[in-house]
Amino acid sequence: MQSIHHNFQEADLADAKVLYLTKLMPYGRAMAGDAVYSRGIIEALSTLARVEVLCASSTEGLNAFGKAKWHIGGSVRKGRAGSVFSSLPNVAWKGRTNGYHKNLDALLRQDWDIIVLDNLGSVHCLPKCLKYKLIHPDVRLVYISHEYEYLTRRQKYKSYKLSPLVTFAAKIDELKVKRAELQLLKSVDLVTVINEGDKATFESLSPHVPYYLFPPGYSERVVEARCIDSTTPRQVLLFGGRESEQKRQILRDWLEIACAPLRQMGISIVVAGAMDSALREHIERAHPEVIVRGYVSDIEALMAECRIGIIADTVGGGFKLRLLSYVFHRLPIMGVTGAVSGLPTPAGLGYLEASNLVSLTDLIIEHIDNSDYLNGMQKKAFDDCLGKFDAISAANGLLKRLL
Repeated sequence: MQSIHHNFQEADLADAKVLYLTKLMPYGRAMAGDAVYSRGIIEALSTLARVEVLCASSTEGLNAFGKAKWHIGGSVRKGRAGSVFSSLPNVAWKGRTNGYHKNLDALLRQDWDIIVLDNLGSVHCLPKCLKYKLIHPDVRLVYISHEYEYLTRRQKYKSYKLSPLVTFAAKIDELKVKRAELQLLKSVDLVTVINEGDKATFESLSPHVPYYLFPPGYSERVVEARCIDSTTPRQVLLFGGRESEQKRQILRDWLEIACAPLRQMGISIVVAGAMDSALREHIERAHPEVIVRGYVSDIEALMAECRIGIIADTVGGGFKLRLLSYVFHRLPIMGVTGAVSGLPTPAGLGYLEASNLVSLTDLIIEHIDNSDYLNGMQKKAFDDCLGKFDAISAANGLLKRLL
């Protein structure tokens, strides 16, 4: 597909002015996957163009800035009840504060080449951005999608054990998400997608907008070689933060299914990633055999002590960023069908899929001691993914499409 317009030559990309609107300052010790994805895009774009970011403050404050200029619009709203009376979905209502919009109004008095709305949570900015585009028709509006939000919300709310009143409120929010997502898809000049599956879905909803694949970048440690053998502990790893109720429920469901059969086979489960004390206490009480590590700074040592990395997500879409940690630390991947999406390596060769959590447990038991198979799988995934998750290359391609 051709570029949208051609006012910029390739050498002029560094002069392009980009306003990036996002939810939270994406820096902190243990940030959620969506914040990590946003951070990668911001850092990549800011190496190539003049980027200013508007966000709310994160609870852990600021510990990195990169090359972008940051504007902090105060804190997000708390809770869910207030959003029931808003036309916005909860994720956007939280960010639609007076402090945020005071900053937005000031920024929109400047000239911009590109305005980025990152994540569904930025939809509250869309009306002002569209008004800006009426006055400045050359500006390009971009929606950075993280997943098919409507489907994710619908699955998530169905998985929760909610009272009838809360279920009704959740259904209303689900419909707001659907409307807001369609509004973004139909209003902007370009939509980025995190994987090909989301692109196909969005094209069916809004076929006339151009789509651009922007996979997550990976710039962390890469393990050049690894050999799993009989000395490697018979451990499987569930890695990733558990801040949201959805992620906590996924972990509880997995442990309920897998703990007993894996324990009987002498296989240990390691759970690593930020979690609150209540979840940790629940695991230690209900499943004392589970090794709960919490937040871990030395990921390489953690993964070297395990034979398989598990993706047990039965709800939620998008791209699981922990997949890249598994791949580039050479930890073989096994997951629920559909949860391992976006990797450029085939199922059955680069990773294994199971239709449900029971089958996933059986798959682990079947292959945990087959070192040759596990080594072949991690090598295939590593080789297929190497060089495919370069955020700067993706950002460069995006700017060229837009300018």
